[in-house]
Amino acid sequence: MTEFINHLGASSASACRPADLPALHAQAFPMLPPALMLRAASYGEEISAASGSVLLNCGEREGAFYVVLEGYVEVLECEPDGTMERLLTHRDGEFTGSLDLFTDRPNAVTVRAESASRLLRVSRAGLAQLILAEPEFADVVLRAFMLRRISYLRQRPYGGAILRSTTKPEQEDSVLDLAVIGGGPAGLAAASYAASEGLHTLLVGGSLCAADSRRADMLPGFPGTISGLCGGGLLRRAEVQSRRFGSHVLPLRTAHAFDSDCYPYRISLDDGQIIETRSLIVATGMQDGSRRGAPEANTAWLDGCLDTDDRGYIHTGRAAAGSMQARAYESSQPGVFAVGAVRAGSVKHVLASIAEGAAAVRVVHRFLDASAH
Repeated sequence: MTEFINHLGASSASACRPADLPALHAQAFPMLPPALMLRAASYGEEISAASGSVLLNCGEREGAFYVVLEGYVEVLECEPDGTMERLLTHRDGEFTGSLDLFTDRPNAVTVRAESASRLLRVSRAGLAQLILAEPEFADVVLRAFMLRRISYLRQRPYGGAILRSTTKPEQEDSVLDLAVIGGGPAGLAAASYAASEGLHTLLVGGSLCAADSRRADMLPGFPGTISGLCGGGLLRRAEVQSRRFGSHVLPLRTAHAFDSDCYPYRISLDDGQIIETRSLIVATGMQDGSRRGAPEANTAWLDGCLDTDDRGYIHTGRAAAGSMQARAYESSQPGVFAVGAVRAGSVKHVLASIAEGAAAVRVVHRFLDASAH
């Protein structure tokens, strides 16, 4: 493998990009630098795949991460009539995968070898270890995974949910289906899934994207620090891609106040703007807690509207006061959910936060469907 990687940069192969997907950004399909490929090699195994071999099946939960060492690997979407439509082809040095690798969701696409290929295969568990051990690798891969979720999944109902963002922009309902407050891993994952599944979504950047280096050490397991996920233009690229799904991003804004006495809910932003939303995901993470000697949840803007512990972390599900019927991730206020580091009892690292952000969107769908009836 080392000899091949040393010559990878000289490859003249070009990836096949379907003409009907001009909006796909190159950052969603990067090549791994040779140094990162070498680091990844110790976490997986090199395999050979004959032309036509299926590596991942749409609808199944068995998954793995593949780096193309030599050959071509195509990504296919299964149409309702059972036919397969090719979305793209990965070439030498590129890699497969999406946020689904960190959740319990079934594979959204089928992946198969388009030609006889040599691949580096890394299991889900191996990929998790690799991401936590190699921040530079994690930065490249997680950026790509988040952008892919928005980019190549078609706008369609999820699990029988009503597709709500079918109107033209000038006809768009001013009331959001979902507001996600917080631009860290949990918030980005939630907004990516919600947008790709047809919800009219707004992502407000939140404190995790603030340029405050002191917070980096407060988030163990967040690779590349906060700026690694929120900086480098990631949100700007996500904004461009997400517009086709009826989603919008305000990366430099923060939530100032929450009005829980009306429905749809109202959220005031720091610039004076007021947004209305049918549901809310709070993913604002932690802030400097030096007054008490420990990190505190960034929930002061909620002004006591939700049940929290003594450091501001939001109780969810049955732990939320007066909420015996609360859904998973749902707070004491119906339709208001908490994910990631801000949620009481959560595991404070990036993979757990991504999984929570993705899982919460399922519950948002159920809430919205129930509210509609």
